Amino acid sequence: MAVPGYKRRATLAVALVTGLNAAPSAAMADAIVALTGPTSNAGSIDLTTADGSYGGLVTVGSTTGYSLWGLLGGANSSSPTSPIYGDITTSTPVGDNGKNAILRYYVLATSSNGSQSLISLGEIDPRFSGSATPDLVTVSGNTASLNFTLPGAAGRDLANLTSLQLLSAPALAGIGGQSTSVSLAGNVSFPGAYKFQGADPNNVAPITQTVNGDTYTGPALFSLIDPSDPNILNQYVITAGTDGYEVVLSLAELDPAFGASTALNQIDMVPFADTMTDFPGSGIARTILPGDTPFAHGRWESNLDLIDVVAVPEPPSAALLIPGLFGVALIGLRWRQKATSRHRLP
Repeated sequence: MAVPGYKRRATLAVALVTGLNAAPSAAMADAIVALTGPTSNAGSIDLTTADGSYGGLVTVGSTTGYSLWGLLGGANSSSPTSPIYGDITTSTPVGDNGKNAILRYYVLATSSNGSQSLISLGEIDPRFSGSATPDLVTVSGNTASLNFTLPGAAGRDLANLTSLQLLSAPALAGIGGQSTSVSLAGNVSFPGAYKFQGADPNNVAPITQTVNGDTYTGPALFSLIDPSDPNILNQYVITAGTDGYEVVLSLAELDPAFGASTALNQIDMVPFADTMTDFPGSGIARTILPGDTPFAHGRWESNLDLIDVVAVPEPPSAALLIPGLFGVALIGLRWRQKATSRHRLP
């Protein structure tokens, strides 16, 4: 089904796990991680011999390792419309909104037993997240592990890390103008098109909080999503504006059970009203992510038109992770039809 106003581009994300000629146990013994995707750092990374490469070792509290952003080779772009972010090269189809194209990208980490943990690039890019505690890839004995250093986020950790895949969500083409409803789609409990107007889907009570001097009213983003698939760690959330500007968030970074703050001034939200000047210029609703870098609001979405929750395919077997074989992950087209533009009353 198609979402009117949006064209899903025929984007094929293929990850090839290659480069090692050893059994899984040997790969683990060498702490080797296969990095794939559009980065010049792609290849087999032996963390036992990295010796200061990839940005060097970083210590957060009692944990020392390589930052995930550093392993990808990420850096600031020369401008918001540049496709180059250090060693990472992004792509946006001609005619689409190419500003901050890196925000369509995410990393899928996989362990030797097939467990997965998904991280949006926006949450590890310092220009957007502002996090002083980067996620780390560490070596303990003969194995590599992915460690989330924010308080409460340990549930996203991954032991026996074998691969990191740099992938992107399909690009969208927007309808333009001010948004008049927000489509809630994908792995959500109450899909539909909503106009809010003081009442939200699934009886979600609006919250009010002040961010950067403006007081906003609207539902908490995670409560609004109300995931229908309990496997939070391998899902991402697309928020899209009517201009085609697109932001990918990991579902786990929004979930209080995996480290998202529940403090009143740190709740990611979808406001439909404020006390200053955001509305009506920001359309029917927008997103506010208070934890991002102050006044560097690249992940804040105005004229919000779509919230889509997507699960990446789970590996059919751990055999796909055997170094030296080709593991293909196909992110196909997801066509959705924007639901009838009716307001669901609680």
